[in-house]
Amino acid sequence: MVSIDVKGNAVTISVLGSHKLWAFKRRISFNKEAISWFGKVDPNLRPPWLRCPGTHIPKIIAAGTYYGRGRKEFWDTTFKGKAIQFDLKSNRYTRIVVDTEDLDTAIHALSS
Repeated sequence: MVSIDVKGNAVTISVLGSHKLWAFKRRISFNKEAISWFGKVDPNLRPPWLRCPGTHIPKIIAAGTYYGRGRKEFWDTTFKGKAIQFDLKSNRYTRIVVDTEDLDTAIHALSS
């Protein structure tokens, strides 16, 4: 689980609780202009196969950095339908998929 903080043009994703251990990361920051698309995650979407570092237990948790065919992605999800996806350009990550407590509030904050 993460918290998403939007201040002006800056977006900060803070990994919460024990997920810091699973994801091997505490925080990711990027500018809103780096977002090419964001929204609710397709339930069939799965991370790329190469994980480094991170945790993956099929259908339970995907947390950490994943690599695949020119992509570098950060995931922190338990696949329970509360995840938001960011597709990014000009950033160290090409995609971020994270669970958030209130998906609609996060989407609204990013839209404004």
